[in-house]
Amino acid sequence: MSPAQTRVKAEFSLKDAAGNPVPGLAMPAVSVESGSRAALEIPEGKLTDGATYRWSVRACDTVGCSPWSAEQSLTVRLQPLPQMPATQSLTLTGAALAGTSAPTDCDTPGCATPPADQLRIGTADGHLWATHLKADLSALPAGARVTSAKLSLTRSDCATQCVAQKPSVYELSTAWTAAQSGKDLLAAAGDESYVTDTALAEVDFGMLVQSWIDRGTNQGIALTVPGTAAAASYHSGTVTDTAKRPGLTIEYLPPIAPGAVNDVVATAGDAGLLATWNPPTDTGSNGETTYVAKAEKSDGTVVATSEGTVPRAVFTGLDNALSYRVAVTAKNAVGSSPVSRSAPVQGSSVPGGTARYKDYVQAYLSARNKVMTGVSLTAEEAAAESPHAEVFRDLLGVQEDPVVGTREGLETQNQAYIGASSALADTTVLSGAAGRVLVRSTVIQTVTMRVDGVDEVSENRIYRRFVFNVVAGAAKLESESDDIEAGQTLSTTAAAVSQVTATSAEAPEVPTGIDPIALGTDGFPLAGGSEAGVRTAAYVNGSGTASWALTHAYDKVEYWNNDCANFVSKSLYYGGGMKMRTGWYRNSNVWWRNPTFSWMPRESRTWAGAQGLFTHLFNYRQPGYVNRSYNLRPGDVLFFKYRGDNIYNHTAVVRGIQGGTVKIAQHGYSPLSTLPEIIARNNGKIVEIGALRPRSR
Repeated sequence: MSPAQTRVKAEFSLKDAAGNPVPGLAMPAVSVESGSRAALEIPEGKLTDGATYRWSVRACDTVGCSPWSAEQSLTVRLQPLPQMPATQSLTLTGAALAGTSAPTDCDTPGCATPPADQLRIGTADGHLWATHLKADLSALPAGARVTSAKLSLTRSDCATQCVAQKPSVYELSTAWTAAQSGKDLLAAAGDESYVTDTALAEVDFGMLVQSWIDRGTNQGIALTVPGTAAAASYHSGTVTDTAKRPGLTIEYLPPIAPGAVNDVVATAGDAGLLATWNPPTDTGSNGETTYVAKAEKSDGTVVATSEGTVPRAVFTGLDNALSYRVAVTAKNAVGSSPVSRSAPVQGSSVPGGTARYKDYVQAYLSARNKVMTGVSLTAEEAAAESPHAEVFRDLLGVQEDPVVGTREGLETQNQAYIGASSALADTTVLSGAAGRVLVRSTVIQTVTMRVDGVDEVSENRIYRRFVFNVVAGAAKLESESDDIEAGQTLSTTAAAVSQVTATSAEAPEVPTGIDPIALGTDGFPLAGGSEAGVRTAAYVNGSGTASWALTHAYDKVEYWNNDCANFVSKSLYYGGGMKMRTGWYRNSNVWWRNPTFSWMPRESRTWAGAQGLFTHLFNYRQPGYVNRSYNLRPGDVLFFKYRGDNIYNHTAVVRGIQGGTVKIAQHGYSPLSTLPEIIARNNGKIVEIGALRPRSR
């Protein structure tokens, strides 16, 4: 971590047991916010099962690098994946799978109709036909998780040795009914397919069906072939022989109660404790999981209960003379999991009491807020106003340049922090090793920003860890970091893959050819009002993307300080209607998430990584790009590259434009921000900003 709380790079070293570098293994640096976890994913096949390796890490910033950490030992142990639970099957047919064929070369509805009880795809009777199918999913149990879905159509124009037709499949973005024309159907389908040139029997519609459930919208699919292709005819849902009707067979996991949570760890403090755990291997349903944590005495007596969606609980008012354990259950709409318990722990008194350390942290945060808002012009001035100045003066002094730089940079953009406050909640104080005292707390940071004369208040809850070095009773604040990531215990099972976002050691795909946002010599976007550099395309619903991002900016993060791309992807998916693309999770042409089991990849790299998302949008969604900030629109996606990096490491959504100022929604330092604030806070470290306007598919 950086004492200045600025971005750092983690450099890793990995050697075999003899101390030799692993052959053919590149170890790129990982760029992260100060105090956050840095993780590097080693490609498959580079390490040997059963072999032991040694690794170490150091942090670097613009000033220099820390010493290498002490070498740690790891042994590779490949483990079989857990067995997939048994699925159930549901076939939708008849009225539950409505089908209509329409001639796509007609401007008016009903200009031609197929024979009774038939569907057509292709050219017949002088018309090019497309078929629309829409499934009624109401028979699926709420919370079901779809594992696959297969569509079956029975030919009516041949009985045996039929050549399988390979229609293109399009997911509709807007509603269509039989009262509209075939041209309207093509317009609703768009111009990029879910799948093409594949026999229907080979197409898995599972991800598409799951997306309809997730978003609560289902406009159906359109099946088409090129105009030169001969038509194929199929039995419709009204044919008398029910076995010949179209069918969509869905395999799904029925909703059940979640499995037990993993790795429950209780850490005792002075008259309190903090508990953390990892989510269940199987959450049981397609819905939110909540946790009920109970502090118990050794005889099982419950003394306190906490409930929430974050895998963390704080208990205060405990007796240092007694031992306690924490019992945690996960629950969803179906039921509750078995109980998982921590080992018993017992608190001990912190010399001098806990109140003094809470006061120290509060004084430190208040002093930094004064520098941030300009109430105090320097760190020394802010510290001098506090009776606890000697505790935090050094650490705050190191932060002066970036904090003052942010304030002064914003002033040049007609923006200012006019108010800032910090409040502590759910705080645990405990004695650490080597004379340290740790304060682990939820910090509620409230900031009022004035943008072009208009004030906006934002509130952010962040989990922080403050470490004091105590010598002869005198305390010095040494560091501030992210408490969730600093305290997380990863599972020793395959579930660890979903518990952390790691940078791949493989060289990323970095597209070229984008014209980024034009920046001035001060690092801020150039001013202006023309439309130069706006490339057009058929876009995702930008207002929907922006609205979802604004509404959900304060939602629980899934990957703590590495959640930016996941947040943007969810904004595009749930708000903008951008559609998933299935395939191997490492491929750049796919984009999906499927958080069914913690031991499986929960999403593609293009969904959860900033560079991966940029590569996917730029190469496979044919986006428009914007090279002037004054041409940005709500729903555009921004990508940030930091000095010394060759990839984008942060991404955000444009939520609005106010008086020329670009307003941002993100998961990161501040959920609701502005483009100038992001640039100012990074004090010249942002060297490139890419802006894309992705297409609807």
